[in-house]
Formats: sequence, C-alpha cells, structure tokens
Amino acid sequence: MSVKSILAALCVLVAGACAAAETMAQAPAAGPQSAPAARPSRTFKLQHESATAAADLEVEEETEKWVPGLRAGSLELSMSLGFMNLSGTLLEHDQVVYRYTTDSTYWGDVNMKAQTAFNPVLRMGYTLKPWLALEGYAGLSFSEYTTTVTNRHVRKNAENAVAERFEPWADINLDPEQQRELEEADQRAWEERSLITLQAGFGVQVYPLNFHGDGGGRWHPYLTGQFGAVSYDMNSNFTSGTAGSNDLAFGGGLRLLAERNVSLRVEAAYHANSIEFTPTEFFLVTNAGVTRVPLMEYPRIAGGGFDERPVAQFVSHDINYLVWSIGFQGTF
Repeated sequence: MSVKSILAALCVLVAGACAAAETMAQAPAAGPQSAPAARPSRTFKLQHESATAAADLEVEEETEKWVPGLRAGSLELSMSLGFMNLSGTLLEHDQVVYRYTTDSTYWGDVNMKAQTAFNPVLRMGYTLKPWLALEGYAGLSFSEYTTTVTNRHVRKNAENAVAERFEPWADINLDPEQQRELEEADQRAWEERSLITLQAGFGVQVYPLNFHGDGGGRWHPYLTGQFGAVSYDMNSNFTSGTAGSNDLAFGGGLRLLAERNVSLRVEAAYHANSIEFTPTEFFLVTNAGVTRVPLMEYPRIAGGGFDERPVAQFVSHDINYLVWSIGFQGTF
C-alpha cells in the first residue's frame, strides 16, 4: 500500500472519531437530572451623604452643649448636712429640786446648756431672677444638753428636818473615798440627756454678682435671710412639753454649678431666737405612780431658813448660734 493510501485512511478515521464525540456530547444523559439553580443577581446601591450632614451634626452638638448659669424659672431641691453650734443656756433656775431619794431631798441652782447638734435640712426653692431665689426649708437636729448644779443643799425627808449645805468634801467626818463617792452619786443625778429641735421657715437668696448680668458662670456667692420657727424638746424632769420660738437668721454661702442639674452648696447662717420652757407638775414619779414628787423651789427667807413652793415659771433665754452646712442642690 502506498503512503498516500495510508494517510487518506488515517484522515477518515480521525474525522469519524470527531463526529462520534460530538454526537455523544449532544445526547441527553441517562436518567432524570435537575437543572442547576439560577443565581440571584446582586444589586449594589451606593448612597452618598448629603452635603449638609456635617453641618446638621454640628448644630445638634451646639444645641446639647450646657452653658453654666442661673436661669429664671428653675425649681430647686436641696439636701444639706450641717451642725448647729448650740452653746447657750436652755433653762436656769435657782434653788430648785434636782435630786430626790427615799431619805433626802436635794436642791440648788440649776443651769442647763445645749451642745453642738447635727442638723440635716431639706429645702425647696424657685429662682425668680438670676440674682434672686426664694425657698422654704424644714430641718431637725439631734444633740445633748448638760447640767451643772451649784449652791447645793440637802434636807432629810422627816418632819422638822433642817436644811444643810451639801458639801461632802468639807465634811471632816468623812474620809476622801467617802467624799468622792458622795460627790459622784450626786453628779449622776444631774441631767445629761437628749435635745431635739425642729425648724421650718422661709428664706431669700440674693446673688449680688448677678445684678447686672445674665447669671452665667459656675461660681455664685450669695447672701441669705431666713424667718421661721424653731421648737426645742428636752428629755427633762423639769419641763412639760416643748418650747417654741420665732427664729431669725442671716448669713451667706457659695454655690458651685457642677453640671446641668447638680450644684454644690456651702452655707453659714447666724440664728437668733428666745425660748421659755413650761415647768412640769411633778419632778419625779416612782413606785408605779404611788410616789409623786412635785417640782419645788426653796428660796431663802428672812432668818436664814428656806421657803418651799411649787415652781410657777421659768425665765426666758435668748439662744444665738451659728449653723454651717454643706449639701447638694438639684435644678429642674
């Protein structure tokens, strides 16, 4: 066979193979087959900020920014803690009974003095102008009072007994230990008990630095004047009920605006009032009410003796003291 014949046969075989492959590719596959799922088309939406977005954000921030200052029309609520420097005489009476035992009755010049008191106060106010605010207040205080007795006398609880000066340290028939025991027993009878006061009233705050301004700034010194009432209640065998009085005060303070709704407030005020307690009928009631000791006084009479009569009245005493406090104030 010639070379040309061989090449022609190979060309025929190659052409036939290509035709068979194309036929197989176009024929459907055997058995059922699912068509491939179509992919959803994706849409990309591009949005651009408005040209004024930055300016709008800046305006909003400026609106929220707080400018410190006192504003007219603000409602104020504050709570302060402080101390009343009570130190004056609450009650004083000469030659009055201060101690009673089964054997003897003791009397002398009694003086009761107050001590410094813890004083929480609640206030509610309203700002009329940047330089003027009005407020009402209510508070109470807790402390103690102490008693001293001088010019003491004692008398046996027997008919025709004679009164004597009570000076155990001067009795030559007693040794020092007996003198000390008698003195300590007597001093334990001197009252040292609780004192409670209640205060309520109305106050005015004036901010002098804001007279010609808009009340701006964080620091605001002020002057204050107050008028109200105060009630004193002593846990005493000498008094019946409480003693009330009008109360006048003036002072000043400093207010710091810490943030939009919270202020820090420091204040000092001088108070002046006058009290008069009512004597109780019975100084002591013991033995389930069987023994009733009237509140008696023993003024001296001509001849060196002592009269004996019920206490009809206590004298009035002026009470002047400084109150200082620190607290938080809310603005609404």
